[in-house]
Amino acid sequence: MPTKTSVDKVEALLNPTLEETYDPQSMIALVPIHNDQKVADIGSGPGWLSIPLAKYVYAGTCYAIDVQEEMLKHVKEQGEAAKLGNIETLVSKENSIPLDDESLDGVALSDVLHETSKPKTLIKEAARLLKKSGWISIVEWLPVEGKAKVGPAASKRVVQQEMREAVEALGFTTLTSRQLTPHRYIIVARK
Repeated sequence: MPTKTSVDKVEALLNPTLEETYDPQSMIALVPIHNDQKVADIGSGPGWLSIPLAKYVYAGTCYAIDVQEEMLKHVKEQGEAAKLGNIETLVSKENSIPLDDESLDGVALSDVLHETSKPKTLIKEAARLLKKSGWISIVEWLPVEGKAKVGPAASKRVVQQEMREAVEALGFTTLTSRQLTPHRYIIVARK
């Protein structure tokens, strides 16, 4: 049985305010994605990015990956409602994803690095999944001074430059690293 805290978290993710979301198309427009690719939304939550990704890779596959089964249940429901047959859901551990090495063309890490205890380890795990010339997209919250009005606490946010350096240390080439919205940044890199 889910705890009250997990139910509250699911409810907050299913009913975000405008400041807590961004248009998934703004991320998709910046990545070198093709309609026949195999991509993963790591830390998918209820699927608000997985569904647009699956629509874009209509001739490929979108893996919605999360540590919480109840989140993946929502992804499946949304995929069925949208009549998408190319979404696969996978339960993962925090820094261990049950997919083969070099099995994906692209990976999205959106609003998930600030939730993990070891963000660089999760980036390394995502890199393991990517084929040569595969792409990675990281969307996270910009740092703030004092108490954050929206998003995670200032102390939980991951620094853009540190995440970019972690990706580049794994041999990736940064394609773009910039502010995506008033509250978020994006890093897109290729293996």
